[in-house]
Amino acid sequence: SGGGAPRQAALSALDAAAARVAPDMSAQDVADTVWGCSALVALGRVVQPPPSYAAVWDRVCSASADDFNDEALLCQLFHAHLMHQLLHSPPGGSGVKEDMPPASLNQPAWLMVEARDAWMRNVREDNTTSKSHLQLARVIGELGVRHEVERVTDDGYFSMDIYLPDHDVAVEFDGPSHYYNNSSRAMTKTAKTELRDMFLAKQCAKVVTVPWFEFTKLKSAEARKAYVRDEVANEAPGTFTVAL
Repeated sequence: SGGGAPRQAALSALDAAAARVAPDMSAQDVADTVWGCSALVALGRVVQPPPSYAAVWDRVCSASADDFNDEALLCQLFHAHLMHQLLHSPPGGSGVKEDMPPASLNQPAWLMVEARDAWMRNVREDNTTSKSHLQLARVIGELGVRHEVERVTDDGYFSMDIYLPDHDVAVEFDGPSHYYNNSSRAMTKTAKTELRDMFLAKQCAKVVTVPWFEFTKLKSAEARKAYVRDEVANEAPGTFTVAL
């Protein structure tokens, strides 16, 4: 659906099917379902998780970490856990749903051990930087702003492409994989990218995203500096104070 909300009829049909087959779901189906349900609510596509949500978590509880023997599946489950925690965190924070009723979910103890460890390991190791990402960091440095590349958040759960510690600003360079449509005429952020922005907004004073299709078209150092100063600074006023 390109990141949009599913039609109610389709959602109801999927929910009924999930509830019916939950006890016999494969590890992949379980991870996909709990992640998808969590993302729909966290991103505001639906108000509440579907009734099958708790049933699928019960299926997680009936399994062991060894049943999810792929690190990607463990990461998916922990990401769903983080979304659930975000939705039920105290009011007032970014992304919290005020009308979301408290949900008592059964979650296995290994979720905060094996799954958490897999997630944090992935955060530490999955830090590939592109040429454009490094170019953006270099421009920020040339503008006289102290920065750190691939800074891990204090809780160890997320990594920021570029962090400006003096301003508590995260700068994310979003390449083609962060969008559903890789045409600059109609770009829609992926759900994972939207979730990243949401979680980082809980960690920093400001999150600034730089789309690849805007930054890479700039062919001179002067143009890139002007872009960062005039466009990025609009999102975080006062960050760039050095004149070109």
